[in-house]
Amino acid sequence: MHSIGILYSLMTHYLGLVPFMDEYKVMGLAPYGDPGRYYAQFAELVHLREDGTYTVPLMARDYSAAQQETHEGVFAELVGRFGPARLPGEPLTGQHADLAAALQAITEASLLHVLRAARQSTGHRRLCLAGGVALNCTANGLVARSGLFDDVFVQPAASDDGTALGAALQAEPHLTGHVSPADMPYWGPGFTDEELAGVAGCPEGCAVRHFGGEDADRDLVRYVARLLADGQIVAWFQGRMEFGPRALGNRSILADPRHAGMRDRLNAVVKDRESFRPFAPAVRAEDAGRYFEIDAGAEDIYAHMLFVARTRQEYRDQLGAVTHVDGTARVQTVRRFRNERFWSLITAFGEETGMPVLLNTSFNLKGQPIIAMPDEAVRTFLRSRIDVLAIGRTVVTRQEVGHG
Repeated sequence: MHSIGILYSLMTHYLGLVPFMDEYKVMGLAPYGDPGRYYAQFAELVHLREDGTYTVPLMARDYSAAQQETHEGVFAELVGRFGPARLPGEPLTGQHADLAAALQAITEASLLHVLRAARQSTGHRRLCLAGGVALNCTANGLVARSGLFDDVFVQPAASDDGTALGAALQAEPHLTGHVSPADMPYWGPGFTDEELAGVAGCPEGCAVRHFGGEDADRDLVRYVARLLADGQIVAWFQGRMEFGPRALGNRSILADPRHAGMRDRLNAVVKDRESFRPFAPAVRAEDAGRYFEIDAGAEDIYAHMLFVARTRQEYRDQLGAVTHVDGTARVQTVRRFRNERFWSLITAFGEETGMPVLLNTSFNLKGQPIIAMPDEAVRTFLRSRIDVLAIGRTVVTRQEVGHG
């Protein structure tokens, strides 16, 4: 009955996007708008109560069982307040950006309202968040910067897919007598370098290079770092897949983050997505505070790409492809012991360019889920305009790239 998450999803639908899927697009659109234009109207939809809770009286507009299933009544109220809904494919206007901004603002205000009361009533200074709203990186970043808590943790599959994880973790000690160690979040299917080399084959029109021997990993990351520094877009398929909606260095598309033109190129030729949506930077944890406004000791909060931090002013132009219009970035911090090969690639790219940061987005094309299996990775690479596929210790390049 009273859900900020459902309100956010219904506004996603109102804005012509897919509810329960495209909320992150609304979050990306919000910085382009003026939250003040519609904030008072959203404050009428969400009531913050003195006891630290909130209500969403708007939900009472669903009168019948059918309306409660489809939210037709609520949607009609939104149309009555804000005018006709945007149809999919129609242009996004300034009004749409202002609505997204006000929605984001009331979401943040509601979250902080609940958390302030929780902090005061419990005295606890460590916070865990889960649920769909916990995937709102902008709101999470605000919580991290608020000073309310010493430590904040959002598990990497915080939305409904995390329910399966919670059920398994609860059942495991009762069934087995122990809890398995967690190498979060790399819990998906995994393959050896030898298996991946076999799948890569030698595609027509491509050059294939295998790295082996004692220095294979060093040679691999140096080679791929040079390609990235030359402006190539690299599909990076390694180890076990990430659990959750974020590609965190094992099923990623990587690129040079230094120029805004790379963001536009990725949007145009690879991801086929809206120009206002930002890409994320992956940075070694030990360098995070240099480039982003992340306090020493807080680096691990950003490990799962679920918090926004401000790019430091002096680096915003130098990180143009991963800094959003409001000066923020959805940072992923990487520690060597968690993902050594990815950490080493970021290190090698830093040695090539002086900037140990990579643009990181999920390895998939429009309409695809994140690539899980190696044969999918090869097929997707061949039908895409991605320049390079690094699959295990095998690197496949299009011959015209000139790095065969």
